[in-house]
Amino acid sequence: MNLARSTVVIAFLLNVAGAVAASLHPTDLRCEYLKNPLGIDTPWPRLSWNLQPDKSSTRGLRQTAYQVLVATSLRTLDRNQGDLWDSGRIDSDQSIQLKYHGKPLASEQDCYWKVRVWDESGRGSDWSEP
Repeated sequence: MNLARSTVVIAFLLNVAGAVAASLHPTDLRCEYLKNPLGIDTPWPRLSWNLQPDKSSTRGLRQTAYQVLVATSLRTLDRNQGDLWDSGRIDSDQSIQLKYHGKPLASEQDCYWKVRVWDESGRGSDWSEP
């Protein structure tokens, strides 16, 4: 394949890859209304997040599904593993007061979580920041 043709193919593939990214991104993660709490007094905390549209998005965007990972370490979470809870993909628009349904939490246990969402077109977002 000549250089000009391969450049066109690469540009097309990059455009296609960008087109499948979700138009929504989860931000401002909260646990029991708190950002990065040092202590929670419930073994089944409630999780929430905001949805941020990308810059090219238009009105009418909505979340149609989510996946939550909760882990005992950032290293585990960085590997996209939830050793405490992996919700799997859940078809729901819920983004506030989502009750934790993982393994029971212990007193003074460190936990880290992140979420990704899908939009009305079925496009998945990147994972949120932990």
